[in-house]
Amino acid sequence: MPAFGQTEVSVTFTGGYSTTWGNLSGNYGAGIYSATINGASSPGIICDDFNDSITTGQNWNAYAYQASSLNSSNIGETLFGNTIGLTGYAEVATLVSMMFSGGSTYGSITGITQAELSSAIWDITLGGTPTSLQGLDSKAKALVAAVEAAFNGNTSKAQAYLATLTSLWILTPTPLGPNEPQEMWTQGLQVAEGGAALMYLLLAGISCFGAMILSHRNQSVRRETA
Repeated sequence: MPAFGQTEVSVTFTGGYSTTWGNLSGNYGAGIYSATINGASSPGIICDDFNDSITTGQNWNAYAYQASSLNSSNIGETLFGNTIGLTGYAEVATLVSMMFSGGSTYGSITGITQAELSSAIWDITLGGTPTSLQGLDSKAKALVAAVEAAFNGNTSKAQAYLATLTSLWILTPTPLGPNEPQEMWTQGLQVAEGGAALMYLLLAGISCFGAMILSHRNQSVRRETA
């Protein structure tokens, strides 16, 4: 059964991306990718995973986690949660939010491009030194340092920030592992009936109903023995 705050979705990459980023190893699709989720058009998806790749038309299943639901109990279910934790996901969420909103300024850093946002995101999920992303430009490096300083490893601060991001979702591929599709982010996901939240409510309803039956039986016993 999915964890609370999580639901399974079908993701299809339809082949477009808003920009590219390159280093000595080659050029890569970056920015916001075009995609459908559960067969419907979406605002796009943003990749946080430089280790894996996807191809046009590729379809895969993913668990969708609402960013606001992330906590110390479920962060390990995401692709990088066991390595960068809640603070790392808060840093990534900051940059993802900028990309979806079209933001180009963070603190004193101005003129930030989508390519720089993507490369900064990948550097964070790679874990930084000594496995930092090769080819990061000076502005992207400054951006990584700035968002890291903003949370400074403070898990409580990171979770408080993530709790405000009710429109952002992390799409973690299932199954996880090497050569599986990339982890993505999207916004404004509409959870279909049958998702984890509905299951949680259903179980709660069953529990309440069971308690009512037990209470009724106990009352009947008390009346009979009074």
